[in-house]
Amino acid sequence: MERAFAALVLLVAALAAGCERAPSSPSPGASVAATPKQASAGAASGKVAARYGSETLTADELAEELKRLPDRSRRMMNAEARARFVDNYVVNALLYEEGERRGFAQDPEIVRQVDDLRRRLVVQKVVRDLQNVPPVTDEEIKAYYDANPDKFSTTTIRARHILVKDEAKAKDLLAQVKADPSKFADVAQANSVDAASARKGGDLGFFGHGRMVPEFETAAFALQAGEISDVVKTPYGYHIIKVEEVRAGTQKPFEQVKEQIRATLRGQALQTRTRDYYDDLKKRANVTVDETVIEEVATQLPAPPEDAEPAPAHGHAGLAPRPGTASAGEAPAPPPQPVNPHAGH
Repeated sequence: MERAFAALVLLVAALAAGCERAPSSPSPGASVAATPKQASAGAASGKVAARYGSETLTADELAEELKRLPDRSRRMMNAEARARFVDNYVVNALLYEEGERRGFAQDPEIVRQVDDLRRRLVVQKVVRDLQNVPPVTDEEIKAYYDANPDKFSTTTIRARHILVKDEAKAKDLLAQVKADPSKFADVAQANSVDAASARKGGDLGFFGHGRMVPEFETAAFALQAGEISDVVKTPYGYHIIKVEEVRAGTQKPFEQVKEQIRATLRGQALQTRTRDYYDDLKKRANVTVDETVIEEVATQLPAPPEDAEPAPAHGHAGLAPRPGTASAGEAPAPPPQPVNPHAGH
């Protein structure tokens, strides 16, 4: 446990300091050097690069440490930089010994951070393994292109929308604008929670395929000029859409969008595989969640200060992200979903 603990502590320091430059100061995080115990455990060639106390840094161990540096750093290192690297290695080792002597290796906060890092690295490795999906074939790309001509059309439309958070209110507003379409802009200005477009009577301007979330796009491009949609639900809330003008276009050539489709299909495969894997894990673990307890805990916590940093977008660090998120290399990146640039402002 002691060796693993030491290695993870130094890994935390190395990650914080960054590895793109050669070490230049005796900071504990200035190199990715191992600890004395790790160094003495390595294979020895008989040559010793440095001695400190009862420990040694052998030539073989130094070679392994240098190999762990990024290629760019190793190319830039000269004799002086390598000497600094060894000096930093030794200082790190001595500092670790001093920390052990003071009992810091058993400090609860350090143990917690090391355990958190171990957990995060293990989770990342599992999730990375999920990214090994079969490559997308040219035949699959062509089939998708042929089956979805509208997605690759240069047609653009100008539309207005009303966005509200409550479905009942959306239905009430829909009845109003259906009864008198000329009042759509006024109703949008008075009721839409999309403040940026509400000021312009809900006007979103012209946009093409791929600019809006799929539910919104599908509904909008199904309308003719002057038509009003039914209530459309998206992650932003409930929309009512009115198309003002349609500018007909042509289909983009296959070769122009081929790689875009490949990325989309691969992203969809990754997202599906990840979601299914997460669901299977939870099913086998018989996961149950008591939201009442969760809320009780939340109400008992002290209120954060007014100037507190916002919560992370993808949940607690080190936990597996939800399918479809992209978090620090932990989850397979899904195809980028276009969003309404005005919604939620």
